[in-house]
Amino acid sequence: IYAPFPEIPDELREDALDTVAVAHFKVGYDGQVEVTLVKPTSNPQLNGILLDTLKQWKFFPAMHNGVAIASEFDVRIPVTVQ
Repeated sequence: IYAPFPEIPDELREDALDTVAVAHFKVGYDGQVEVTLVKPTSNPQLNGILLDTLKQWKFFPAMHNGVAIASEFDVRIPVTVQ
């Protein structure tokens, strides 16, 4: 429903960066979301920014036979700064 991109601060833009983080989402039957980084980047500050942004993401719950159910999935988050 809603998936904003993270805003990378200028101090992290000073060096080229090309990495991938993996986020694990748990979406409840009511649409409530929990997210963790199962594969963080090597930069703790960037990981914090990613998590803060990913916590804003909103999803429709998965459906099974017309009933909302809980689900879990991973999302690869490529991060490239040139």
